[in-house]
Amino acid sequence: MLSRRSFGLAALATTLAPAAPSFLLPAAAKAPFATDTAPGYYRLKVGAYQVTVLNDGFINLEAKIFSGDPAGAGALLERSFLPKDAVKTSVNEWVINTGDKLVLIDTGTANVFGPNLGHLAANLRAAGIAPEAVDMVVMTHLHPDHAAGLSADGKPAFPNATLHVADAEYAFWTSETIAGQAPDGAKPMFTIARNATKPYADAGRLVPFKDGDQILPGINVLAAPGHTVGHSMVRVSSQGSDLLIWGDIVHNAAMQFPEPDRALAFDTDQALAIVSRKKVFDMAATDRLLVAGAHLPFPGIGRVAKEGNAYRYVPRPSSDDA
Repeated sequence: MLSRRSFGLAALATTLAPAAPSFLLPAAAKAPFATDTAPGYYRLKVGAYQVTVLNDGFINLEAKIFSGDPAGAGALLERSFLPKDAVKTSVNEWVINTGDKLVLIDTGTANVFGPNLGHLAANLRAAGIAPEAVDMVVMTHLHPDHAAGLSADGKPAFPNATLHVADAEYAFWTSETIAGQAPDGAKPMFTIARNATKPYADAGRLVPFKDGDQILPGINVLAAPGHTVGHSMVRVSSQGSDLLIWGDIVHNAAMQFPEPDRALAFDTDQALAIVSRKKVFDMAATDRLLVAGAHLPFPGIGRVAKEGNAYRYVPRPSSDDA
């Protein structure tokens, strides 16, 4: 341990030592290290439409909330160079620009989950889109990480938009009876869903939809229940190009593509969620669909490859949009 005297002698020795040749010295920093990052948005074309992926931030999801063998889960995470305890998981949303309408899919978490989330509004502005310009908001489901950003202080966050949500989803999360029977830990989710949608319902701007309905030409909703009762996907089709925005079909790509039977603790119906995931994986792989996921690593755009009874996620190169 250095005493005050020995520390002083060491400092003196350093002072008196000959200077090192300049070529051995580190180059002076040209600028201080930056602390900010690029805005979280990404654009791609789908035929004549433009889709902007927006990032709300990330949520930590622990491996233990997934069903299946824990040791196997650890091996899958390690194979993908991910931590075995809590994986930083993206929360993504999308804006579809048809040239005439702006359609927002999901709204992020607002301020309900802390500083790692709630960045949708800032990234929307960074992408050049004002909340007032959004014509329609379509919900994949009403979990807080998707729906909390709908409203602020009892007012619509998107004041000129109509809100589109599956009729079964809306009925479930706004039911006082179901909320009263829910476990205490789940009750806040009902409150958030009810408060988020209420301003739109009160204004007569809430539009329920069913499986297969067309929101706009080339924009259709498809039921994929299990994660929630009315969990839905949005298929965007234009000029022979397609993008399947699948919401929460996947929460952890490292585990659920190779082992799609791994369900999530807060799936409303785990068995049905597994059925929906396999069905969607098969469709995406067979039709070579481009897919977008709320919890795929940002920007979360890629394809699904089938490998025996398993699947593999193939991220789409960003150069495809160059």
